[in-house]
Amino acid sequence: MRALNIAAALSGLLGLGFLVAAAHLLRDAVAPADLERIELAAFVQMGAACAGLALANRSGRLNLLAGALILGGAALFAGALYAISLTGSHVFAMLAPIGGSALILGWAVLAFAKS
Repeated sequence: MRALNIAAALSGLLGLGFLVAAAHLLRDAVAPADLERIELAAFVQMGAACAGLALANRSGRLNLLAGALILGGAALFAGALYAISLTGSHVFAMLAPIGGSALILGWAVLAFAKS
């Protein structure tokens, strides 16, 4: 579960970093729609980080699987939105629904995990 703790902490770090960047560095550099996309991605990533930190303190395979799906899904979802917003390219756009689906699946797995 140590790896889950590290991944969750890094997810929180990146999410917070992008929120700060959106509020200060990127405010005048990107379009308002791109700022909203970055903020959405960061909030999803921060929520996943909180879930991952909570799950890192639990044992069991389903908890580990749920944490990996939630954090991995958030990374794919947020990464796609960050890439679209910062580059204007939609090359990575298909990663967003894959990441979102993994996130949803992770929360569903968590419903069956023991504490």
